[in-house]
Amino acid sequence: MQKAVSGTISREEREELHTHMTGADAERIFDALHEMMAAQQGASPMFSETEAASLLDRINAETEVPVMRPVQTRARILRITGWAAAACMVALGSFMAYQFMQAPVKPGTVKVAGAKENTAVVPVAEQVNKVTLTLADGSTVALDSTGRTIAQQGALVVNNGNGTVTYTDNEPQQTDSDNEPVINTLVTPRGKLFKIVLPDGSKVWLNASTSLRYPTRFGNDQRKVELNGEAYFEVAGDPAHPFIVETGAKTITVLGTSFNVKAYTDESYTKTTLLEGSIMLDPHGDGKPRLMKPGEQATLENGRLSIRRTDSREAVAWTNDLFYFSNTNLREVAHQLQRWYNIEVDFESLPDENLYGELPRSTPLPQLLKAIERTTNIKLKMSNNRLQAE
Repeated sequence: MQKAVSGTISREEREELHTHMTGADAERIFDALHEMMAAQQGASPMFSETEAASLLDRINAETEVPVMRPVQTRARILRITGWAAAACMVALGSFMAYQFMQAPVKPGTVKVAGAKENTAVVPVAEQVNKVTLTLADGSTVALDSTGRTIAQQGALVVNNGNGTVTYTDNEPQQTDSDNEPVINTLVTPRGKLFKIVLPDGSKVWLNASTSLRYPTRFGNDQRKVELNGEAYFEVAGDPAHPFIVETGAKTITVLGTSFNVKAYTDESYTKTTLLEGSIMLDPHGDGKPRLMKPGEQATLENGRLSIRRTDSREAVAWTNDLFYFSNTNLREVAHQLQRWYNIEVDFESLPDENLYGELPRSTPLPQLLKAIERTTNIKLKMSNNRLQAE
């Protein structure tokens, strides 16, 4: 380790060090580093918890064997946070930099700038599939990296070419035909996220495999959109004009708040997680409307609505490019992998197990599966683009 830091380590010694730091003895080594550095540095840590976590993210992104970081101490996967992460980074800093600079780009992946780290690996699906905007006349526009402006009745659609479209007032001359709603539909494919700023200033982040149907100008009585998939909303406050989200299974009425809605048609439930403000949830059918408070999550399954306190970080982790599992069932995890990596899943083969931990969504799928296997008794494999348990 001293040689790695000083730059005098040989290629063979680097390989040996990598074997130690990613093998079964890793936690013991991290503990030893922790104690050694604590003795050398005294009570004042070299890095803050935030800095240590950031350094750990760099390690996860740059090494070929990512570590799934624990999210709860009662279900510790591998203790490599705080001091341990700082110690690991000091010992492995030059080693990881050398390894990444020397490593060739794997087939089917691409390094891109502009992500949280310039070393982020983009899923193959993101290189091929495009976010599409279907206009009211039925024409479809691919929202790729090229910025453009689209004039529509009631609005200008501005695509900034960086994953966001914004609607601005076009101040059209009002006619009888202008009273008819002009409806657009924004669709994200597998492996792609997108953001839209609606005509009222509300912001919506769309997860992979999601569609949002909305008017280019809201009416005088309410602001209504239709969602199929998952989206995070930051709704602009306007008490006189409630914001309504229809999912097919329920209606969410909002005055001004931030919340996440998960309503995929290939899953048997819908989930609404409230971060700020208050919303009224009206399940379609015999259920009665329920008022939600911040920190609560409502699950609607088989016509039954339940509301409980929850760790909202899991619901919105995807907006920060993270997989975040907190006692998350493996089948639910597999649905996320299917949408993000554009794969198929043999759900019948999956055991009824729950996972804890977090990983960047830039992690290549083979390395993510290795991380799951190393931290659980679950063995997963890919065959002909299909994921299944062994």
